[in-house]
Amino acid sequence: MAMSGRKRLTIIGGSVAAVGAAVALIGGTFGLFSASGTSGANTFTSGTVTIGNGTPASVTCSITNMVPGDSSTGAPIGGKTNTPCTYNVKYTGSASAWLAVDVAVSNGSVALYDGSATGLQLYLKDASTTYLSSTAPTAGTIYTQEGGTSTSLPSGTTANLLVSTAPATTNTAVSYTLNYAIPIASGNSFQGGSSTVTLTFHAVQAANNPLPGDCAAGQQCNTSSTFVWS
Repeated sequence: MAMSGRKRLTIIGGSVAAVGAAVALIGGTFGLFSASGTSGANTFTSGTVTIGNGTPASVTCSITNMVPGDSSTGAPIGGKTNTPCTYNVKYTGSASAWLAVDVAVSNGSVALYDGSATGLQLYLKDASTTYLSSTAPTAGTIYTQEGGTSTSLPSGTTANLLVSTAPATTNTAVSYTLNYAIPIASGNSFQGGSSTVTLTFHAVQAANNPLPGDCAAGQQCNTSSTFVWS
């Protein structure tokens, strides 16, 4: 184990506006027997499905010169002296909507994140729900698939981690905290490594788009024959 290996972690926060589905409605008049009449003006409007960030509009969290044993204050292991990354997201649409977060992990020329118990560890949660956790040094970072099976978080994108089984309404706000750690058992293979973690938030209308029965908050909830994210 080398205690002098310097490492870099860059964490980027952002939001994506999801496109709302417009629903077309038709109004009309009907004649009953010999009566007749004219309806008033029929006006129909479609709801919106959008996401906006809190302040600031985007958050970039750069942690440099990490060594084995370093971690953020909310991590369960390590020195707990680094500042975690926080993301404040607000649902600004007018139609009720399901919210989800995608987690993308990429590495530099030397990988700092490899899913193992000795590489970078990630812990993502909001006020009531856990999305990513780790039992390092026993095992690495995990997430929960749809249906309740826990599995290792891969490099690349893990999509559609459901925020809540209750639809979001206008001005619903969610604050996310991303903690991280480099286990003390991290070895020379991680020296000079770097990783980037990107969180992308998205929404889709809830009306006429019911969640699958095995979807739960904090777990993956994927498109099915009766549910879609776009």
